[in-house]
Amino acid sequence: MLNDQRLLACAGHVSGKGIACDVGTDHAYLAAYLVKSGKCGFVIASDVKDGPLLSARATIEKYGISDKVMLVKSDGLDNIPPDNVSDVIIAGMGAELICSIIEKAPWLKNGVNLILQPMTRAPFLRRWLCQNGYETDAETAVKDSRFFYAIIKAHYTGISHTPDEVFENIGKMDLSDDVSREYAKKQAERLFKAGKGMLEATGGETNSALETAQKIKKLLEG
Repeated sequence: MLNDQRLLACAGHVSGKGIACDVGTDHAYLAAYLVKSGKCGFVIASDVKDGPLLSARATIEKYGISDKVMLVKSDGLDNIPPDNVSDVIIAGMGAELICSIIEKAPWLKNGVNLILQPMTRAPFLRRWLCQNGYETDAETAVKDSRFFYAIIKAHYTGISHTPDEVFENIGKMDLSDDVSREYAKKQAERLFKAGKGMLEATGGETNSALETAQKIKKLLEG
């Protein structure tokens, strides 16, 4: 039913304690998986466009779960009823859009479990979460072909801080996991490349990108 590793990893972080909401559901494959696997008794699947919602309806009718999945046309979480929602999954979007969706839904601060999978700028998302009172509980790295993705599990604590650059780049990845280690290695390589470019441009001795890359490398060696 679900062979997308990103979505399977997202499903793994769903608590199953109440209603799960899949934002930008597309074909509702994740919603169907959560219900059919027994992880969730009821799921809200939303999308901003009619086309994906039609595809989503076809999926839930195919699996006979129309009574357990509610389809909602919504820009982000704007039209989502928050009652009994325990988990919100926002996957497959850019970091800035994810932040905007969270910011416009203050009810997420009431103990809701967030599962976030940014397609771009994961460091930006990690920093934004920290600076806006959200704590990262865990992260999972997924490799799809040559691309790596981070799945971030977080909740609101009200405690805001600015994270260091190591956390921005690798978050709470479990470095005992092979894919997470490979993810961290890729981030270090990216920072080394950027840092060397800045070094050549400025003629300086070092910079924060190089220093962060060295710190990540030490963590991997440790």
